[in-house]
Amino acid sequence: MNNSYGEIIKITTFGESHGLLIGAIIDGFYSNKYIFERVIQLKLNLRKPFTSLFSTQRKELDKIKIFTGIFESKTTGCPILLMIKNHDNNSLDYNNIAKNFRPGHADITYKKKYKNRDFRGGGRSSARETACRVACGALFNNILNNKGILIRSYIKQIGKLKINFNYWKNKINRFFTNIFFIKELKEYINNLKNSSNSISAEIITIINGIPIGMGDPIYKKIDSIIANYILSINASKSIFFGINFKKKNSFNIKDEITKFGFLSNNNGGILGGITNGQPIVFNTIFKPTSSTSKETQTINDKFLETKSKTFGRHDPCVGLRAIPIIESMISTIVINKIIKKKIYE
Repeated sequence: MNNSYGEIIKITTFGESHGLLIGAIIDGFYSNKYIFERVIQLKLNLRKPFTSLFSTQRKELDKIKIFTGIFESKTTGCPILLMIKNHDNNSLDYNNIAKNFRPGHADITYKKKYKNRDFRGGGRSSARETACRVACGALFNNILNNKGILIRSYIKQIGKLKINFNYWKNKINRFFTNIFFIKELKEYINNLKNSSNSISAEIITIINGIPIGMGDPIYKKIDSIIANYILSINASKSIFFGINFKKKNSFNIKDEITKFGFLSNNNGGILGGITNGQPIVFNTIFKPTSSTSKETQTINDKFLETKSKTFGRHDPCVGLRAIPIIESMISTIVINKIIKKKIYE
């Protein structure tokens, strides 16, 4: 099982959804950089469960603790160990599916590949692991911001409901917290919960301040690396850069160039796998939550057909908490590319 990512700064995450804790080891990070737990905590709070009545009711504190690699609030250059305790891991909710494979989950593939699986919330395959990614990504924010690089995302659509978004004035506008004051959306999510259904989400990410020349063709294109990292996020099923050409005339997506720069950004800031100096723009599609309380057809570990029903606490729309995860993964890519460029200059 591959539990690590990153080129120069390497991150290894560990722990399971219903284990004692989850965490990460960050190796290769800068020395002499200020790191504060409270700054990491602010990012984690954007992702953690129970942030609204419309997300899973698992009440996790997601309290971050740094154990190594820090002295007097500064990094030493040694590996940094971060850990988050699990508190509200009610494993009894999963006893009824201990021998059944939940449709849409990794239960059957984990069992087939590893001959064993942790049925308590999916174990290692659970989205609980993404808290570690958010904590790690928070270490890179100040460095990137000081270089004029800004990574921001917003929810464009939930199911068939499009969400109007016009400005970045209030940072919370890009998260789901305030949009539930919209009556239509509130009723929509409530109906999903009451009918034991779930829905997809589409998130747009814009990266400003990326210099020209980031990306190494032909097998290390920046868009292929981004796609690799984003599709590693639980429930992410699709990503496209720039405009959705399926909705446009395919012959009209080129970006004409003048001496003052590009006249459009249909390609999302990337040409031939190399950044062209424009903002990188991409959309991520998250599938509906696989676990609901509806009874489904499946098989058990004896490969006999059966009916299965999952109890517990589940998001009606997993994409609602995905923004800080996306931004953390992108910040990891960018910080590594910056360091790599400096090494080879």
